[in-house]
Amino acid sequence: MHFKIFSVIVFLGFLTIGEGMSLRGLGVDPRCRCIETESQRIGKLIESVELFPPSPHCKDTEIIATLKVSRKEICLDPIAPWVKKVIEKIIANKTPAA
Repeated sequence: MHFKIFSVIVFLGFLTIGEGMSLRGLGVDPRCRCIETESQRIGKLIESVELFPPSPHCKDTEIIATLKVSRKEICLDPIAPWVKKVIEKIIANKTPAA
């Protein structure tokens, strides 16, 4: 009897581990990327910016900037006024002219 219970617990453990691994294998991180955000102006240090809208895995809009010299990725504060302007420029550049 104990062996059957143990087998079921081990099987469920493998299912849980396998599910988490399959999400990462698909390029999906099952949690938010940004723990802390930068609100100070660093615009001249930024090489590129990626915008990640809210998803089932993270309720927050995440803005991740890659720095020019160090190539370090930094999360930007989406409510900082200078970050809002950066996002507006990105959206304006992606919108085709009418």
